[in-house]
Amino acid sequence: MRIGFVGTGAITRAVVTGMIRFEVPFERIALSPRNADTAAELAKLDSRVEVCASNQAVLDSSDVICLAVRPQIAADVLPALKFEPRHHVISFIAGKSLAQMREWLGDVAAVIRAIPLPAVSEGKGSTALCPPDAVARTLFAPLGAAVEVEDEHQFDALSAATATMASYFALLEEQASWLVAQGLPYASARSFLSGFQVGLAHETTKDARPYSELIGEMCTPGGLNEQVTNELAQRGTYQHYIEALERIMKRVQGR
Repeated sequence: MRIGFVGTGAITRAVVTGMIRFEVPFERIALSPRNADTAAELAKLDSRVEVCASNQAVLDSSDVICLAVRPQIAADVLPALKFEPRHHVISFIAGKSLAQMREWLGDVAAVIRAIPLPAVSEGKGSTALCPPDAVARTLFAPLGAAVEVEDEHQFDALSAATATMASYFALLEEQASWLVAQGLPYASARSFLSGFQVGLAHETTKDARPYSELIGEMCTPGGLNEQVTNELAQRGTYQHYIEALERIMKRVQGR
């Protein structure tokens, strides 16, 4: 594959780093010159990675095009480029539908939406893909889980779910602050919580049991986990998450 990246930010860095680290097959990677420091850093990782003089030069030298520009500038950047029928386009641009992308790109071989996350650089990420596509699967499956969906509404829901990242860290910060209030140094609290979370995440990868079953295993009758889970449920904490996600979904879909 000859792969080009239009936009050279954090996600492009994560994807390219993961591709090299986990030996995704490619002939050449072309990077746009925007964010020159990141592009130069990636070019040092592998001799097959090259920084092009312009976004159009990326397109001219690539067959698979990954679009990683910010949503706010997509309407200005993409229509100014000349895409060709041979281009297989994978869009990382949040909130822009397949129909909108096709309007900007014109006649191309395929358009796929993707949500790669930073952990793909470590082979631990999950990437949503819509619609299912063999080329995108080849690129992202080695970098973690490639979750393919047919329906764009389902894809938007997966996109909305990624809005919980900061709140996840906020919960950890609350726990760390509580431990500090009990007399622990922050570094010790953070170290404990980080290892604790890795262990919990590992449990979810051992098999495909539903989360509800894992909750049941942790909540022994009259136990401490049961007490915390019930208290949070009674206060509507989990329902607040659902309500927040519903509002995020409306933003993702422009409603």
